Amino acid sequence: MSIITLTTDFGIKDHFVAIAKGKLLSKIPHCQLVDVSHCIDLYNVGNASYVVSGAYASFPKNTIHIICVDAELHENSRFLLMRFDGHFFLAADNGICSLLTQEREYAVEKVVLLQNKPEHLSCMDLFADVCAAINGGADAESLGELIGSEDYVGMTELRPRISEDGNVIFANIVYEDHYGNAVSNVSKKLFEEVGKGRPFLFTGSKYKMTRINKYYADFNTETRALSEYHGSSLLIFNDLEMLQVSLYKTNPATSGSVKSLLGLGYHDPIIIEFESKNE
Repeated sequence: MSIITLTTDFGIKDHFVAIAKGKLLSKIPHCQLVDVSHCIDLYNVGNASYVVSGAYASFPKNTIHIICVDAELHENSRFLLMRFDGHFFLAADNGICSLLTQEREYAVEKVVLLQNKPEHLSCMDLFADVCAAINGGADAESLGELIGSEDYVGMTELRPRISEDGNVIFANIVYEDHYGNAVSNVSKKLFEEVGKGRPFLFTGSKYKMTRINKYYADFNTETRALSEYHGSSLLIFNDLEMLQVSLYKTNPATSGSVKSLLGLGYHDPIIIEFESKNE
């Protein structure tokens, strides 16, 4: 039985998700459909890549992951089938694939530029046909043209940059989650490789921090009660080991979020400066 996940910017108010599922079930009646998210910010490939990166590895190998974000079908649009880390990914050629694989490019097994047919009136028509072909045992290469990484869109805009002297990481906020946390594109692996245990100064908007919490309530309770830290800003590596800015025990709907209170939202720059190696 095929497992197919769906990540879209369709929302949940309208009929678009039902249409997508209907097309898939019409082609593969016994497939198992799993919703990852349909609330990706409109056309936001950075949001989509973060959410899918966090979810896909929990599924069995050979799961098909459909990412229908900024994926309008027209005469100049291109769509990809990527085999990565033992999974299949279907997405528009809009940078999502490069963001998904940016820290594990070695795990990309193959990328196929799919062939659009006249009967495909939407990306979901194309994706449903591709899913049916994979479910039937078709080789990825038979579904289009095998291409290299230089032949599909690479998005470098939302990748961290390291200064020439190796002391600074220039990065961005790439996602705001349900709790109002602002997630950056700095992984724990990158932070440790660049920092090498050195003291650091984090700057985002006008706010500065010099410590990463081990867990949310990792505060000094010898001098202050834990309740007194409600609303305090903190840095922490989240469950995906990405550095995020958080506010302790706040509710975005009432007391505010990192975006509303600290002014850090999607695409905003952050800087992490490590103590110079010569100091």
